[in-house]
Amino acid sequence: LVLGWGSTYGPITAAVRQLRKDGEPIAQAHLRHINPFPKNLGTVLQRYDKVVIPEMNLGQLATLIRAKYLVDAHSYNQVNGMPFKAEQLAAALKEAIDG
Repeated sequence: LVLGWGSTYGPITAAVRQLRKDGEPIAQAHLRHINPFPKNLGTVLQRYDKVVIPEMNLGQLATLIRAKYLVDAHSYNQVNGMPFKAEQLAAALKEAIDG
C-alpha cells in the first residue's frame, strides 16, 4: 500500500498506475485529513504486508502512523523543495515491492 496525503497525490497516482500497468501488485490510499485520521485507517493498513509513505518532509506522517497503528510503515522522503517525479517514485516503490 502506498499511503499519501497532500501534494504527493499526483506523483503517487502516476507511479502506481505505471506499476499496475507493468503487472505489479500495488494499492494506493490518499488521506484528505490527518487529524483525526479516518476511522477505518487502522483496518485498511492491517490488510497490507508493506506500507510505504512518500513524503515531502522528514517523515512526520510515517511517524504518526507507526505510533498510532503499530504498522511498520516505510518512509520515502525528499526534502529539496522539488516535487517527486513519478519515474523516481515508481522505481522506489518497485524496490519496496521486490525487497
